Amino acid sequence: MKAHRLLLLLIFCSLLSFSSFAQVKPKLQYTVGLGSSIDGMNDLYGLNFTNELNVRLGKRTSFNAGVSFYQSLGSYEDRTLPPFSEGKNKEQSSGIFITPSFKYDIIQRPSGFNLAFSAGPSLQLGGETFIRSDPFSESTSTTYITTKYQRVGLFMELEAEWSSKNPNRKNAVSLSAFGANNAMPWYLNATYKMRFKVGKK
Repeated sequence: MKAHRLLLLLIFCSLLSFSSFAQVKPKLQYTVGLGSSIDGMNDLYGLNFTNELNVRLGKRTSFNAGVSFYQSLGSYEDRTLPPFSEGKNKEQSSGIFITPSFKYDIIQRPSGFNLAFSAGPSLQLGGETFIRSDPFSESTSTTYITTKYQRVGLFMELEAEWSSKNPNRKNAVSLSAFGANNAMPWYLNATYKMRFKVGKK
């Protein structure tokens, strides 16, 4: 009987400590991030900037409302440039991405370390300019082609989050991908984030 009472007491204490730890997570969080990106379809590299509002739904689940911006900076492949390029590669891609997603914490640690996966639809407003062979030229030549996008794709992200010395802020790094038109990943992003508590817990 004493052993049963001791076991019940230990279970109660562990549940109580787990409950208090779960309550530490704020209901609302705001996240800002900056990182590098790759446009895998056009062999371009660039920067991404992200803003997120995170709403906690449960102990492991949350909803993210995100707006991010991507702009290419250059190409990591040598190209045969069109004659009017003046020696400068004018390829580029960019976009604003509006992304609602659901997030699930795969790993949670009392230290504040979390590993989470999120996914959802993403609306891209942007476009690209890329080099292709000129079909109207009799000789081997290239030309620039510009495409504008207003399309919905798939967003997926794996994120590691940990506590900082500031109790109102957390740090995170993420690897995310955007895919559309049967291509995944179209864009690949590595982002460093800072996450802040908003309002009451």
